[in-house]
Amino acid sequence: MADEEKVLRSLKATNSAFLRFINSTERKVDVVWMNYQGQHVKFKTLLPGTFFDANTYESHPWLFIDADTRDRLVVKSKDVYLPEPWFKQYERIPIPIAALPMRIERTKVYITIPVFPLRQRALQIVRDMLQRPEDAFKLEIPTTLQKQLARMVRECSQTRLNCNPP
Repeated sequence: MADEEKVLRSLKATNSAFLRFINSTERKVDVVWMNYQGQHVKFKTLLPGTFFDANTYESHPWLFIDADTRDRLVVKSKDVYLPEPWFKQYERIPIPIAALPMRIERTKVYITIPVFPLRQRALQIVRDMLQRPEDAFKLEIPTTLQKQLARMVRECSQTRLNCNPP
């Protein structure tokens, strides 16, 4: 995924998208836009159950990251959300033009927690209990898991000073 993110960036577009990002998790969520250079631009941190309205374009990718653990969250089971133009939602509905809304309505975008494989979720929980990467090597678990946990703790500390939940 890291290689894809290096090339993932916003492109020029003319079709607008009017979105309402809704945090339907119990976690704090960082709403992140990928700019034209492919850099992460944090727009907002959403508390559980809150929303954020964004005006964007169809070719602008968005990411959703757990503010505490830095784990990726999803929209429609995908960890990168690419908006559709605002009018696309009405193309799929077989109704007369007169029945369309008199004004543009925001597309609701529900942020959810991905379904992690059991192994990955267990590693995340153990990672959140470790203070330093070297602590993983004190655990009586297979070396491959120690190395993976150490890497996870290191990545966490590089992206945020303290990514363990309080």
